[in-house]
Amino acid sequence: MRDNLMTKKLWGAVAAVVVVVVAGLGGKYYMDQQDETIEALYPTAPGTFVGDPMPYYDGTDFLIYYLEDHRDGEIGFHPFSLFKTRDFYHYQNAGEVIPYVNEADDQERALGTGSVIKDEDGLYHAFYTAHNGDLDPKEAIMHATSKDGEKWDKLPDHTFFASSAYEANDFRDPYVFYVEESNNYWMLITTRQDGTGVIAKYVSDDLETWTDDGVFFKNDIGNDSNLECPSVVIYEGKWYLAFSDQWDQRVVHYRVADSLEGPFEKPERGLDHVDGAGFYAGRLETDGENLYLVGWIPTKDEHDDRFNYNWAGNLAVHQLRTSENGLVGSLPETARKQIETKVITAEQLTGETIPTTDKAVIYSGKIKGSDDGVLALSFSKDNQVLINLAEQTISYQNTTIETLERGAPKTEMPIVVSDGKFDLEIVKEQDIVVVYVNGRALSNRIYKAKTSDWKFVTVQGEFSLD
Repeated sequence: MRDNLMTKKLWGAVAAVVVVVVAGLGGKYYMDQQDETIEALYPTAPGTFVGDPMPYYDGTDFLIYYLEDHRDGEIGFHPFSLFKTRDFYHYQNAGEVIPYVNEADDQERALGTGSVIKDEDGLYHAFYTAHNGDLDPKEAIMHATSKDGEKWDKLPDHTFFASSAYEANDFRDPYVFYVEESNNYWMLITTRQDGTGVIAKYVSDDLETWTDDGVFFKNDIGNDSNLECPSVVIYEGKWYLAFSDQWDQRVVHYRVADSLEGPFEKPERGLDHVDGAGFYAGRLETDGENLYLVGWIPTKDEHDDRFNYNWAGNLAVHQLRTSENGLVGSLPETARKQIETKVITAEQLTGETIPTTDKAVIYSGKIKGSDDGVLALSFSKDNQVLINLAEQTISYQNTTIETLERGAPKTEMPIVVSDGKFDLEIVKEQDIVVVYVNGRALSNRIYKAKTSDWKFVTVQGEFSLD
């Protein structure tokens, strides 16, 4: 009994030391969450939320680093955490990998968006934003390295701040990639110049010392918004640049160029975005064959459908493909194979109640509607996703069918429907509802959808299966 008691005391002391040491690193460390497998289309770690994903394909797995939002009242916030996946449904949760520093006056009081790459020797490099709103400047770019992508060593001597050409307090979201033609590394950075958002370019030969190489891209949206979370990839012979506008629309835009040198321009046809304001901070990544946009679907204030979207939520991924109307999206094909697809029936389209389920489900169908048609996907009395053929839009309103005309969309996307015919896919998992109409996506957080049965309601015109 005495030996057991002493052993328990010893292990108790060791556990206390571990807690103190880990806490001293900054951030929260949840040992029971590490290396668990999460099966979900739109995952989060238990009790936390996903912000600003930073995907990297290592040749086998997609390593999706992200800013983990604990909402726990600590001084510091947003460590780097990591999901690993091969199919965008089974995720290995590696937990926190790069901590913030939980001290009020430290530059790393909060971590901001960055990126991860691997050099020719197989060493991983993370570049990230260190943010402290009480310092001047508020933001710096920092560097860490790792042999396995999970255990990281910070390199504070490599820290740098904005050059005099840019706004020092808006200098973040580094995106680093290797350029074969010039045999060096480029870093794209969200910043401001002359009162408007720009993406700056820095260059390096060794991933340690970085030199300002001017503006890579200047805001062409028609406002002065910051261009957050930039990324650039080559896909089917074209270069694609993506960024999120911090205000006004708050959607993920993309631009296209024949060369990395530009010019990067809006697509000749179609929209310059594939989803609405319910999907943010999307980064482009490719496995060499397929193109993905990896972002997050936000929660709402007070977790109530009546209120506004806020920061961070669930990880969300669109697979992108080219079309005559620009890039269009869908659920990743590898994820689609993991869940059930149900074909929409004529009875359901005419109002039969569809029972809710805890599992992720795809509802799919080819629909034909009249030119003036308005079809509602009614998730409880007060939550409607509207497909409006008269206005060529898809939108989400938190209102009743009877008061639609007095309501205003929380999110909205233009669609392209010819002759009233369209492919419809509804992806529902818990309180996430993502609707695809001919490849145009509208991602939504609808809390009532988690527990409420739902149905189609013809608001105006006529609809039938095609």
